[in-house]
Amino acid sequence: MTERALDRYRGMLTHSVPFEGLASGDLDAVLSRCRLLEVDAERELLTEGTAGPGLYVLLEGAVEVFLPERSVGPVRRATAVQLNVLGPGRCLGEYGLIDDQPSSASARAASRARLCFLARDDFRDLADRHDRIGKIFYLNLLRFLVARLREKDQELDLVLLVEPRSASARR
Repeated sequence: MTERALDRYRGMLTHSVPFEGLASGDLDAVLSRCRLLEVDAERELLTEGTAGPGLYVLLEGAVEVFLPERSVGPVRRATAVQLNVLGPGRCLGEYGLIDDQPSSASARAASRARLCFLARDDFRDLADRHDRIGKIFYLNLLRFLVARLREKDQELDLVLLVEPRSASARR
C-alpha cells in the first residue's frame, strides 16, 4: 500500500471490525502486508464454493454479498439471493481466514470500489509472528460473528414465534 493511500485510509481501518484496537505499530505491520485494490463494478471478489483468497476491507464503494442462481451442490436456486450490501469499513472473506472452507456466498463490487486486501498467507504469517495482532484480530472477528449469530437467532425467534394457546382453548 502506498504511503499516501495508507494515510488516507488509516482512520477507517482502525475502526473496521478486524483491525479495531490495534496499536499504531501493529496496524503498520498489518498494512505493510496489505494491498490497495481498485475494482470496477461487477467484479467478483468471492465465489460461493471456492476458497477465498483472503480478507477484504471496503474503503470506498459498495459490495454485494449474494447466493448465485447456480449453486455448488445439487441445489439450483430459482434466482440469485441478495444477502447484504456492504459499505465502507465493512469486511468480507473473514470466514475463510478462520476455517479454510470454501466461501459460503459470492460477493461482487456493486459499484467501483477500493478495498484493502490481506492475503490469507500474509495474515497467518502476521498472526504467527505477532501474538498480539493475532489475538486482537481473532477476538474482533469472534465478537463480530457472535453478534451476527445473535441477530440471526432473534430473526429466527420472530419467524418461529408461536402464540400461546388461550386459556379457553386449553379447557
